[in-house]
Amino acid sequence: MNRLELDKASILAVIISVMADELKTLRHLSSHQTGSERWSASTLIGDVKESSLLDYDEIAIGADSLEFLSLATCVATFFNIYESGLEDYLLRFQTLGEWADLVVTARQRGSKNVTFATSGSTGTPKQCLQQWDDLVAETLFFAKYFSSDSALATQRIIALSPCHHIYGFIFSILLPLQLQLPVVRAPKALGITHQRKLRAGDLMIGFPFIWRQLSRQGTRFPSGVTAVTSTGPCDPTIIRELSNQGVDRMVEIYGSSETAGIGFRSDPGLPFQLLPRWQRGSHASTLAEFETGTEYELSDHMKWLDHAHFLPEGRRDEVVQVAGINVFPSRIAERLQCLPEIAAAAVRLMSALEGDRLKAFIVPAEDYVDLETLEAFLHAWCVRNLTAVERPKAFTFGLTLPHNLMGKQSDWPIKSGVSAEPSPREILR
Repeated sequence: MNRLELDKASILAVIISVMADELKTLRHLSSHQTGSERWSASTLIGDVKESSLLDYDEIAIGADSLEFLSLATCVATFFNIYESGLEDYLLRFQTLGEWADLVVTARQRGSKNVTFATSGSTGTPKQCLQQWDDLVAETLFFAKYFSSDSALATQRIIALSPCHHIYGFIFSILLPLQLQLPVVRAPKALGITHQRKLRAGDLMIGFPFIWRQLSRQGTRFPSGVTAVTSTGPCDPTIIRELSNQGVDRMVEIYGSSETAGIGFRSDPGLPFQLLPRWQRGSHASTLAEFETGTEYELSDHMKWLDHAHFLPEGRRDEVVQVAGINVFPSRIAERLQCLPEIAAAAVRLMSALEGDRLKAFIVPAEDYVDLETLEAFLHAWCVRNLTAVERPKAFTFGLTLPHNLMGKQSDWPIKSGVSAEPSPREILR
């Protein structure tokens, strides 16, 4: 049995990431507004006035009773504290460090497995339980892969992805524990990248949105840097541009919260190779575990080249990804159409040349003719009612929604000069 185990520092990092993400939702904040980059073991969870602690670091999250309960539920669910029967103790403790200690105790008493939430944005996130042994097995595979298939040994993990999602958890929590390597997390990881303080042997954990930003900024990388990407397709053009900017190798991981990693490749011109845990299922859209035969329905259409190699060919549902987060454009369009100022609306992902965000086509209500005022109103409404990744960043107006000759809704060009790119700090959490 493998002895890989979470230490308190790793647990604390995950707790901070989980709680910051939940707090964003509860308080309708952007990532940088939570202040989570300053949280530590001594950070107070509740209000200073209600605390019995005399010695803390003067940083308090200030959670009220309802927020406190919600945060405790998120942490208990992620670490499956319910399996040890210790979940009620979260409400008795006051600091992040005490919560981390409780998770350590819970894991010693049997709470080994981990539950990840899908990145659903406008849909209801689904809870996905992952067996600890499966996570460890995938970690061991990639530990050997990065140790053996590289001319330069990995020296440090630069984590640009949140560690409470399954991809970030495996590659920025478990992998550095297995390899006994230091980890630099966002926003410090982003600062190191921009300040050109990367060094040979760095293993960078990111996602397509971040890699596009770095390619557009012309960021230079020292020799000996390996990049890893997941959460969505990464444009081969970006991978080639990053290679020209110095990245030695880009490894793509294909997987999901439901399955963990499924396949990998280090050349965008090649198919993905299945990880040892998996085999092709009974249908082209299913995947089966080798040991148990349990089948999983895949979210993408798949082209199988043989029993171990495949190519994803687009989503089977209506979801698109913005900065690695699932978003449902049709549901956003429905919400916009409920506004009295709007007669009809369509929302879709921008084209590759337009950007990485959503755009909207709006048919104003008959009595609404001031388009400049309407556009300002819509931007303000989106800020108040939608998360950062859900907000259309470009609005186009017309008398009818665009359709092709077959009568099906079609794409439309956005007006030039619209800035569709947010700061990476807006997305990272």
